[in-house]
Amino acid sequence: MKMVGALVAAARIAKGLTQRAFTQELPIDAETVASIEQGRRTLMPDVAEKMDRVLGLPGLLTVAANKMPAVDVIPPWMEEYFASEAEALAMCCYEAGLVPGLLQTEQYARALFGCRIPDMDEEKIELQTAFRINRQKILHRSIPPTPSFIVGEARTTWAATPPSRMR
Repeated sequence: MKMVGALVAAARIAKGLTQRAFTQELPIDAETVASIEQGRRTLMPDVAEKMDRVLGLPGLLTVAANKMPAVDVIPPWMEEYFASEAEALAMCCYEAGLVPGLLQTEQYARALFGCRIPDMDEEKIELQTAFRINRQKILHRSIPPTPSFIVGEARTTWAATPPSRMR
């Protein structure tokens, strides 16, 4: 993603366009272009086609977007965490508003992956869901870890008329 982003930036700069001027011809905003150029957001093939047209490129970005390798189901930085999790004797987890992954049902996990941005295709949603549900095996091993899960609950305080003034 960083290499493709660098190609987008180099082509845009060679054309003499700022990110803002570039987006005047595209269906995306300057912040999205910045994210693509920094390798934080995937260049989608339909956007790549439009970028090729605006930049006068012979389909180079479209080829790059279509040939980008699939993203791993597990990001490299999470592999060590999951290895430790598999051997854990105790687990403590706090989530501000979602059910922790180890406690999610298959339907809940699938719904969460289906709402992610950028969108995932069905195959990736199924892979992510299967991986998440498979992690739950550690809770059923012969000597499972001692779990402690806390899920925060947001509360809204409403200004209300005190009961003594209600008639």
